[in-house]
Amino acid sequence: MNVQLENLPNCITTMRVELPAEKVTEAWDAVAKDYLQFARIPGYRPGKAPRAVVEGKFKKEIREQVEKKLITDSCREAIVEQKLKVLSLADIQGVELGQDKTLRYTATLVTAPAFELPDYQSLSVTVPSLEVTEQDIDEAIERLRDQAADFPEVTGRPAQMEDFVVIDYTGTLDGVPVHEALPAAGKPLSENTDFWVKMTPESFLPGFCEALLGAQPGDNREFDVDVPADFPVPDLQGKKLHYNVTVKALKEKVLPALDDEWADKTVPGKTLAEMREIARTELTRHKTQETEGSKRNQIMLGLVAKVECELPEGMLATETRRILEEIIRENQSRGVPDEMIKENVNELLASAGESARQRLKGTFIAQRIAEAEKITVSKQELDQRIGALAARYQITSEKLRQQMDEAGTLDRLHEDILTGKVLDFLSSAATVTYSEPEPVQADE
Repeated sequence: MNVQLENLPNCITTMRVELPAEKVTEAWDAVAKDYLQFARIPGYRPGKAPRAVVEGKFKKEIREQVEKKLITDSCREAIVEQKLKVLSLADIQGVELGQDKTLRYTATLVTAPAFELPDYQSLSVTVPSLEVTEQDIDEAIERLRDQAADFPEVTGRPAQMEDFVVIDYTGTLDGVPVHEALPAAGKPLSENTDFWVKMTPESFLPGFCEALLGAQPGDNREFDVDVPADFPVPDLQGKKLHYNVTVKALKEKVLPALDDEWADKTVPGKTLAEMREIARTELTRHKTQETEGSKRNQIMLGLVAKVECELPEGMLATETRRILEEIIRENQSRGVPDEMIKENVNELLASAGESARQRLKGTFIAQRIAEAEKITVSKQELDQRIGALAARYQITSEKLRQQMDEAGTLDRLHEDILTGKVLDFLSSAATVTYSEPEPVQADE
């Protein structure tokens, strides 16, 4: 078998294969033998027709089977022989079965990118300190108190800063509801009822709360606010909006006393001192998880930055599309108007493309390290991950596996598990430097 390779841009390799006549003849004889045995030819009993007659009648079918078998077998053999890392077989062209019984064809292959694997055995990372300070604990306790705050009605005085006002309002731009004048603005800037606003200069829009100073429940106020030049919606920047506001209630925030009684209500059976120790444990757990995530992220970003290579266009396009869909869904879940998403689709697409490029490059680097370190994913590990996902989605493992198989995402799951194991390996071997302790947000 003669094999000639040509490397093309975007991880494409063409492989020209020529099979010798004896190989083709051997395959032809094997296929023709089956036809001789089972073909039905008028005037002959099964298996008794002359070979020339059978081949004359079924020449096209025999040729197709011979070509299919030889191309499948030889293509696989050539890939192994040439030590190619093939991601997919894109096309087979130029199939030619010559008069001399030789077979030629050209296979177009999508191959893994070629690059020199960077040094991954002496990595250094800097992560936040695991130390939990008393300030960390104080802030965690205060967040819990804040969740338990009461909001009694305020009587005997008008609204002042740090109060909470409950309002109905309408907003217009040149006499037209804001979201109708500028769809990208969103309906919340046009109207709302029973809306709670904390009276601070940063709340809602600059100047909005200042205009409500001194108001009492039942008061109605009309005023203009100037939208700042750095407002997130470009079309609104520098605009003057008019608001009509009715104050329905005035409330103040009252925190519970910081004592054992409150601690017992929050965590039954615990004193304030014991509650602080619980907070310490949870903060330590949170910081440990955060540190591990930071280590893995720094390691991957560091390796990706050291590798420059082409990536398969098809895979890059597919991954970009997948990430873009995720970004759009996330924005929609946050209430971003579809009009705003459409206006910024080019920026979103560019962001998705860069993320896809980084992820794919990281996957290929992880695969190369896995090969070098003989890191693999066992069937049991894959089954366990499918089982965990199935439990989350409340379906059987068998059904989820079938769905993933039909959607072609099993390979992606395998890649994710392998990448995770490689990052575990690299993280455990990296040199870690801890930065000064900083206050963190913890899961209450």
